[in-house]
Amino acid sequence: MNTKTTVLHQWEISPFCGKVRRILDAKKIPYKTKNYNGALVPLAAKLTGVGKLPVLDIHGDRISDSRNIAHHLEELFPDSTRLIPNEELQYAEMARYEDWADASLYWYNFYFRLKYDDAWSKTATHFSRGRPAYEKPIVNLVGRKKFMRQLDSQGLGRYPKQIVEERFRTIIKHLDVTLGDKKWLVGDNKSLADIAVASQLHEIKRTSHLASELTDLPSLNNWLNRT
Repeated sequence: MNTKTTVLHQWEISPFCGKVRRILDAKKIPYKTKNYNGALVPLAAKLTGVGKLPVLDIHGDRISDSRNIAHHLEELFPDSTRLIPNEELQYAEMARYEDWADASLYWYNFYFRLKYDDAWSKTATHFSRGRPAYEKPIVNLVGRKKFMRQLDSQGLGRYPKQIVEERFRTIIKHLDVTLGDKKWLVGDNKSLADIAVASQLHEIKRTSHLASELTDLPSLNNWLNRT
C-alpha cells in the first residue's frame, strides 16, 4: 500500500500524538508530521468535528483520536506488527491499560507540566517551536491559565503537590514491580498497552523534575527504553 501521503497532525509534546508516532513506527509506516504550535492551535480544532489532536490523514481518510487511529491502522495493515492482541484475555488487559493511561495517567503529566514553573517553561518552549518568538509569551501566559482551568475542573489540580507526587511515585513503583522480569505489559509482545502507558511517561520524562525517579527504577527504565 502507498503510505507516502500519510500525515500526522500533531502537537509534538502531546502524549497522545506520541502514542500515534510510536504506533506508526512500530508498524514501519512512513509518515510526515504537521505541527500546530503557537498561534496555529485554532487551526487544529478545525480538522475534525472532535476538535482535538492527533489526527491522521491516510489513504484518503482522516481519523481522529489515538484509539481510533490505532484500531484503524491495525485493520489497514494486517500484515504489519500487531499491537492489538487477538486473544480475548490479553485484549481485555490491553484495553484496561490503555484506558488507564489515557484517562488517568495523562492528568499526572498535565499536573507536573502546569504546576511547576520550570516544567511549564520547557513545555511552552516546545509548544512554541517553529513559531515567531513573540508567540512564546502568549503561549506561556494564556496557555497556562487555560490548561490550569481544565486541570482544576478534572480534580487533580486541586490537590497539593506533595500528595500528587506521592501518588505518582506509588504508581511507578507498582509498574516497576509489575514488569519485573517481563519484557512487555501484556503477553510476550509489545502491544498498545505498552505504547499507551509509555507515551505518557516519556512526556513526564521530557519536562518534569521527576524524570530521574523513572530512570531509577530498573525494570521500568529498561521497559521505557524499549518502548
